[in-house]
Formats: sequence, structure tokens, C-alpha cells
Amino acid sequence: MHIEINDKTILKDIQKTFSDYYPFLLLKFYKKPHNKYDDSKIENEIDIEKSVGEITKANLSSIIEITPLERVSHFENTFFEKTGISIQVLKLENEIWKQTSGLDNLTLKDLNIMGRNSTDEFIMEDVDDDFETEEEV
Repeated sequence: MHIEINDKTILKDIQKTFSDYYPFLLLKFYKKPHNKYDDSKIENEIDIEKSVGEITKANLSSIIEITPLERVSHFENTFFEKTGISIQVLKLENEIWKQTSGLDNLTLKDLNIMGRNSTDEFIMEDVDDDFETEEEV
């Protein structure tokens, strides 16, 4: 997959394109980069309605290639190097988006699977609870 980015690209569109490929992952954008294994600070989060040009003030035109076997830390670093915008990958965990700071060495594919499995387990817990209730009746 690749994402084309220029000054007019809206962050929300980048976020959607990424999540179309990785439905259990989410990109958030930040004013300042974070170190590997660190969380990004919420006060540095950038509104996803902004365009890349509003944030970088540069004449930007770039294509970012994203592969399933790319490590999270590499993807986050590459995105920053090509756009000047810091990102954090979040993973869906029991219907809550959580920063993946401690999982930066995992691949995007593995992280997406973890998010899916977390959601599946959550659904299965609900089904199991319903089943037990029916048996007791």
C-alpha cells in the first residue's frame, strides 16, 4: 500500500486510507516526535481536519510505501522523515484505542492481528456470557 501526501492532503484522509488497510489500527498525528517505546502526549495531538500544508508550512509532495511486515517504529520514523509530522500507531483493544508505544518492534500486520484478536475475544466473552445465562434458565 502507499499513501500520496501533498500540502492539500487532509490528515483525516491519511488516517482513513491507513485504517482501510489496517482496520484494527489507527494513526494519530502529533506536533512533536516521541522516542521509541514512549507514548505521545495528548496535548501535542494535531486536529485531523487540518491539511499537511497547514502543519508543515512546506511545499510537500511525497509517497509513503507501507508494507505489512514493516515494523511500527520504522513506519513512524519514515512518516516523520518524509512529512515532518509525527505519528503514533494506536491499536484497538476491547473497543478502546491504545497507543502502541511498548510494541514498536512489532510489524503492522502483527499489531493489526492483535487488535482483531482482542476484539474477537471481547465478542466471544459476550457470547459465552449469554450462553451460560441460557443454560442456567
